[in-house]
Amino acid sequence: MNDRLLRYRLKKQVTLIGLSIALVWLVFTFLIYPNLELIRTTMMPQGQLNIQPILNIVASHRAMSSLGNSLLLGFSLAITVAILGLFQIVVLDYFQIKGNRWLTIAYHSPLICNGMVLVMAYNFLYGSQGFVTALVPGLPATWFQGFWAVLIELTFAGTANYMLFVRNSLRSIDNQTIEAARNIGASKLRILIRVVLPCLKPSLLAASIIAFITGISALATPQVLGGAHFETINTLIYSFAQTLTTRNYAAVLAIFLGCITFVILLLSIQIEKKGHYLSVSKVKTNLHKQTIRSPFVRITITIIAHLIAIIQTVPLLAVLCFSFMPVTDLYAGTINIQHFSLVNYEAVFQSVAGIQPLFTSIVYAATASFVIVLMMLGIGRLITKHHNRWTGGLEFVLQIPWFLPSTLIALGLLMTFNRANGLVGGIVLTGTVFILGIGYMILVTPYTLRMLKAAYASIDRTLEDAAQNLGASTWRMYWRVVFPILLPLVLSVFLLNFIGLLAEYDLSVFLFNPLYQPLGVVLGAATNPEAAPQAQMLSFVYSVLIMIVSTTAILLVYRQQRR
Repeated sequence: MNDRLLRYRLKKQVTLIGLSIALVWLVFTFLIYPNLELIRTTMMPQGQLNIQPILNIVASHRAMSSLGNSLLLGFSLAITVAILGLFQIVVLDYFQIKGNRWLTIAYHSPLICNGMVLVMAYNFLYGSQGFVTALVPGLPATWFQGFWAVLIELTFAGTANYMLFVRNSLRSIDNQTIEAARNIGASKLRILIRVVLPCLKPSLLAASIIAFITGISALATPQVLGGAHFETINTLIYSFAQTLTTRNYAAVLAIFLGCITFVILLLSIQIEKKGHYLSVSKVKTNLHKQTIRSPFVRITITIIAHLIAIIQTVPLLAVLCFSFMPVTDLYAGTINIQHFSLVNYEAVFQSVAGIQPLFTSIVYAATASFVIVLMMLGIGRLITKHHNRWTGGLEFVLQIPWFLPSTLIALGLLMTFNRANGLVGGIVLTGTVFILGIGYMILVTPYTLRMLKAAYASIDRTLEDAAQNLGASTWRMYWRVVFPILLPLVLSVFLLNFIGLLAEYDLSVFLFNPLYQPLGVVLGAATNPEAAPQAQMLSFVYSVLIMIVSTTAILLVYRQQRR
């Protein structure tokens, strides 16, 4: 018996040591080392500190102008998304507004039509070759370009975080708090400002930080809708990264951007620590919708709410409509239902070249999501079971991708593995099909870990104790007791990661293999005015297929949440 126990413990120790070594190798090789190597090759190309690239960037009017544009976009986006997002969730869950079901569907459309799909939809609606531009006589081709065009697109796209996170915070407010304020004579507007909004401060802060980082790190939207007079830091990084002679300047700009993001996140953490906002009671009641008594205010808010819903759903409906149209009708700005056909869909599904981008993105997104969920299940379990410096450091390191823009992650991988590297067995990863998958996994690591860690923390420990008291082994207890409880959230995280990666552009455009172009890159190429008409029409079909997959995934997520 003692020999068996000794062998079991020895086997367990060897397994833990092996997994620890593998984990340290993965984290160092793909999270820490690429960033260190990027700094080294940029700041110390000859083994000595060289700050000349930084001085050249600071002295460059174009670089400083791009940095200023990014900061302006980030701050503006944090404000506009907060205003629009708050208005939407208040209309849906705080006030009684007619047409609530339709508004709910419309306000969730950025979850379906997002990323490069939404950018492409705005471009073909309002861009230089857009449907509206062709439809309205005398409208300048560049009327929807520049700062305001970028801000509008990103504002309507950014409300998705309010639908997912801030809305849940609003729903969790105790209605008795509102009733208490009403009993002391507070008006509905005062209750909203002084009672409801303070309870939303933590989630509002998080959503605002995400909006700001989205603004300063945006690539696809400024690249497509920015025009010649609005260049952001990421579009300049992409431009510099195209040639070897200027790639070090791209790296310096990416490091600048990473430092700004890191400082903003640290400030947000400090602000969040100083605030503590709760609205609870012993017997909590659900939030009741409030009636707007003034007919003028009620009608005005209703009209604005439905106008916003129409604006938000027009790109989605336009993409669906364009996918059935011939290219001549699109360029002429006319819609003739008699000309609708399945020709574009046949072109996608009847050839290998047509279906390959869709298949490539599905394989990349599904593989990366599955592998990272599997890894974070183990790491999340380790972090929640063992609280020490090692697990705390591991958790911090795995949050690094949240601090860094996609362009910095991409350049780190690109410039680190463009030659034989002993950490990966002397293999050159740059240009292969593997490096994009690695990049995808890095992107979704922080979110996946955070969600699964929270799920582990919410499990009642008495269930595990009961299983162990009945003689179940550690593995049997995990798969028969713990994992079934986690399964709904695991599926939700997998599907949301899958949706986010399906049309990813900012990282893909740096790391993709030319023989296997993902959908994000294909859609980005279709927005180029010099793109072939056939490629542009096929991009609408790809967008519709992405929206179908996204809708199915979202419905599955909500179904699991209701269960």
